[in-house]
Amino acid sequence: MWVGGLSPRVFISIVVVSLVVLVALLVAVSLQPSSKEYNPVEYGMLNLAVDDFSYCLQYDEFSSRADAVSQLSSSEYDLLILDAYYSCSHEEGRWTANEIASMNSSSSPKVLLCYVSIGEAEDYRTYWNQNWDADDDGVPDAGAPEWLDEENAEWEGNYKVKYWLPGWQQVIFGSVDSYVDKALLQGFSGVYLDLIDAYEYYEQKGDPTAGQRMVDFVSALSHYSKSKNPNFLVVPQNGEALATYPGYLDRIDGIGREDILYTGDLRNSQSEIDDAEKYLSMFQSANKFVLEVEYPTWNSRIDACYEYAAEQGYLCSVCPIDLDTIQVNDGYEPD
Repeated sequence: MWVGGLSPRVFISIVVVSLVVLVALLVAVSLQPSSKEYNPVEYGMLNLAVDDFSYCLQYDEFSSRADAVSQLSSSEYDLLILDAYYSCSHEEGRWTANEIASMNSSSSPKVLLCYVSIGEAEDYRTYWNQNWDADDDGVPDAGAPEWLDEENAEWEGNYKVKYWLPGWQQVIFGSVDSYVDKALLQGFSGVYLDLIDAYEYYEQKGDPTAGQRMVDFVSALSHYSKSKNPNFLVVPQNGEALATYPGYLDRIDGIGREDILYTGDLRNSQSEIDDAEKYLSMFQSANKFVLEVEYPTWNSRIDACYEYAAEQGYLCSVCPIDLDTIQVNDGYEPD
């Protein structure tokens, strides 16, 4: 059958080419930066006006340690979330106090938050002992610490921890070898606490006290660190539902929340977004700052994240999923 004087083969070819062109145009539009004016919220932190931030935990993309220090020092972002180490494999890889001071010089002052995973143990950290899971089956071996639990099935090398036990808490704070104490000596402005939402794992396993135990852990950490430095910032990432627990908001200075709008480039359901907003509004009502961290790659989605954050009164950073560079997004450059 001929269509409009065209053979079926020619007609189909035209349709296919038209669809390809349409898709290309849609992609091109999605990759165009927004022309809208961006007016971010501004937070006062440690006598600094903070209206932008970035998040970088891996430094393999930098040519050297000196290059990493140079780029982090010259970054115009007001706040940086960094790992405590340039290289996690040995203690010498920890950023020195001089390096941290360079990153936060008088010519380029910044808030520098030290990333600390408090809800899972990581087998590439200096505190890790390979004998704890020598057969690498994800189950702690005999002789492993009481606080060590099974490996996270979705994140190789990360192990659940019974975070309420003193042994694990001493890894995190309260001794000269602990994470928080070393971060204080390094000169960080505060800590950025990841895997706060690890309490949900234990709730799902039937522990109704898991949320309160995490609140108690963060509260003890905050009390300790602020006894050493009253201006030391304590910022949890995720786990925003803990705002409903009495006293939690009094112990922290703000919150970071990943994936509010998107999971990668896939938009979250409206119910998921509404749920996050409900709890984050409690932080805002308590005058706590909210850092929104997103990982989309399409410019239209990047635009949506920054515009949404400005509307909500959050501060946004769209980062590469590997958190291995200080990404600067067109139209949202640090000032």
